[in-house]
Amino acid sequence: MQEKELHRRLIEAIEHDGERADVDIRLSPEKRIIMLTGRVRSRCTQIGIEQTISRLAGGFTVVNQLKVDPHFSRPVFVLH
Repeated sequence: MQEKELHRRLIEAIEHDGERADVDIRLSPEKRIIMLTGRVRSRCTQIGIEQTISRLAGGFTVVNQLKVDPHFSRPVFVLH
């Protein structure tokens, strides 16, 4: 699979998950490494994304550097 095609499929899989996530995917086809960076709302989401990526890109090592931020994407209310 071409690098651009793989990258597109990985992005679509993460977006299809439905949960709010801010994820950056970096591919290194020569080294067979996928690096995930960004923020997610829960550890469950983090694990789900990593498993999805691993299934789609068999043979690649997934480096998961996603940060869990429980307050990510929640509305913020400011009282004046």
